[in-house]
Amino acid sequence: MPNSRWSILTILMMMAAVLTFAQPSQESQAPTSDKHAGMHQGMSADQHLQMLSEKLTLTDDQKAKIKPVLEDQLQQMKTVHEDSSLSEEQKRTKMKSIHESMHEQINAVLTPEQQAKFKQMMQEQMEKHKGMDEGKNHQ
Repeated sequence: MPNSRWSILTILMMMAAVLTFAQPSQESQAPTSDKHAGMHQGMSADQHLQMLSEKLTLTDDQKAKIKPVLEDQLQQMKTVHEDSSLSEEQKRTKMKSIHESMHEQINAVLTPEQQAKFKQMMQEQMEKHKGMDEGKNHQ
């Protein structure tokens, strides 16, 4: 199970990066400099926070604690993506580490019920991305 978890997280990170950096029109919608740093499917920190808030029913206090975590992750992902001295494997490893750290930090802010929902959301995302990868391999 731990090996499959790492593999799935790696796939998620790669998909997030690919989807984020493959959407150049996003900048015209929100001209923030850290818009393209690897958030889920091209989401800004505010959009990601809004999605989490809706799905997990976050309190204002939780939102205030989670927003800087998302912004920090976004900036770190951008830095890794733009670091031409790193190989693709090194970038994947660093992005996976950043992603895992973000999830741990978010999880620490959540109630046990929200943690369960968050875990389920992550599992659903992994399954969705796994299915997308399998579909690409068959084309």
